[in-house]
Amino acid sequence: MRLAIISDIHGNLPALEAVLADIRQSGVDRIICLGDIASIGPNPVACMDIVCDLNGVTLQGNHELYLLGQEVHKDWETCPSWAPVRWARDRLRKSDFDYMRTLPICYEWQENGRFPLTFYHASPRNQFLGFLPHLNNDEILERMNGLDHTILIVGHTHRQLYLPWSHSRIINTGAVGLPLDDPRAKYAIITLKKNRWHVELRAIEYNKQWLLDEFRRTRLPETNLVTAAYCYQMWIGQPIASNYLDKLRQFARQQQISVAEAYKLLPVPAEVRQWCEAYGFTAN
Repeated sequence: MRLAIISDIHGNLPALEAVLADIRQSGVDRIICLGDIASIGPNPVACMDIVCDLNGVTLQGNHELYLLGQEVHKDWETCPSWAPVRWARDRLRKSDFDYMRTLPICYEWQENGRFPLTFYHASPRNQFLGFLPHLNNDEILERMNGLDHTILIVGHTHRQLYLPWSHSRIINTGAVGLPLDDPRAKYAIITLKKNRWHVELRAIEYNKQWLLDEFRRTRLPETNLVTAAYCYQMWIGQPIASNYLDKLRQFARQQQISVAEAYKLLPVPAEVRQWCEAYGFTAN
């Protein structure tokens, strides 16, 4: 048995196509998608169509909850930080939302009643609390939420991870479309050999010029500087937009103002503005 696990596509069609091409060459029995399919990147509809046609298993991630309006903040419709998610929402079809509503949050696999695998988007705790290398034992316990004696496969944090813990192994596939460890598209293949699951964390080069062309064609980065920062983040594989949004929220708390008000006051990182200027984006 050979399984391919993909996660966090985030509307990045070139990265998804490259990963699926590599999967086809690798000869797997099933593809499992851990969610966060459509929002952030320039191709939400195309990515939804491809995932729907995989005939595998797809889980619901936190971005599906955002798009469905099940987990949003009070300033969802106006705050600049939500602009790329609103942009994707406005382009998806009724059938896409119907599909997202049907997605489970967990999937379990046992081969002949043994060798259990458990799949979540982020963790057994919820769709938002994920696994990172620096977590201490109490933080892992919180995320495992009582689960043990399994191989747990997750995404969400956009960084690949292999972590033995207690009687379990925790595997983070990394992100197909929005990686934060380097610019390559990430996924995992898990193969059952001689009564053991063998894990291969893969990193695939893809056509980033095609990605940039799609950003230009859709004019998504011109939505605002947050979406431009996400474009830059996809390009270099480092948390530029994520760090900026963390600083934005922290500044808003310190000043006791809304994030939308903070957006007008906190300077955007110079490298993001330089990125906009270099590639002809007019975000503001």
